[in-house]
Amino acid sequence: MTVKQEPLAADDRERDIARYLRDNPDFFERHRDLLADMVLPHDTGPAVSLVERQVAVLRDQRDELRARLKQLVRNAQKNEQLNNHVNALVLALLDAASLEEVLQIVQGRLAADFDAEAVVVRLFRTDHPAMARLPELVDWSEPVLGAFEKVIAGRRPVCGALKPGQLDALFAAEADDIASAALIPLVESATSRKCYGLLAIGSRDRNRFRADMGTVFLSQLGKVLSRVLKKHLEA
Repeated sequence: MTVKQEPLAADDRERDIARYLRDNPDFFERHRDLLADMVLPHDTGPAVSLVERQVAVLRDQRDELRARLKQLVRNAQKNEQLNNHVNALVLALLDAASLEEVLQIVQGRLAADFDAEAVVVRLFRTDHPAMARLPELVDWSEPVLGAFEKVIAGRRPVCGALKPGQLDALFAAEADDIASAALIPLVESATSRKCYGLLAIGSRDRNRFRADMGTVFLSQLGKVLSRVLKKHLEA
């Protein structure tokens, strides 16, 4: 016959714990991490004892390490998500059968997977058969393109607030809503002589695209898109 043991009362459990600690005085030497989670009264009047100060420092260090670890995990998750979206975008571009499909993929994927509020592509090719039906194909001779001369000559993405003339040229009716943007010259590399056009990503948030932000992803996006466009524009 099995005798069911009654659970110990709180007082009994405390006495057992106290007895165990008394019999094992080196317990906290072997489990120092527990001290950071414990409250240890130390009567010293209004003064703060060295023990209390040490425990407080340990707790602060623990909390800081936990916060840093959580941030690292969040960053890793964001990077993994970004990498997955980039891979999906690249694969979709490689499978595109026409110039129109390339443009649809860029605008659709950036809006859906990268939370882009406005996406504009401007291609400098006036003799392409699709010129008449694609608003993305613009005349290189248009004076308005002079507003982007430095960006194109620099062969690298730039971020920040755009000038009114640039906003109007790129985003038209949405220009008043765009507080920051990324401009990406469509070149195969930083030394490429040929620029196929511009990719512009706009946001209503003025801090979304800042002048001091990194542009590695944007640069890679521009290079991939340029190579895909080359196949359709120079066919």
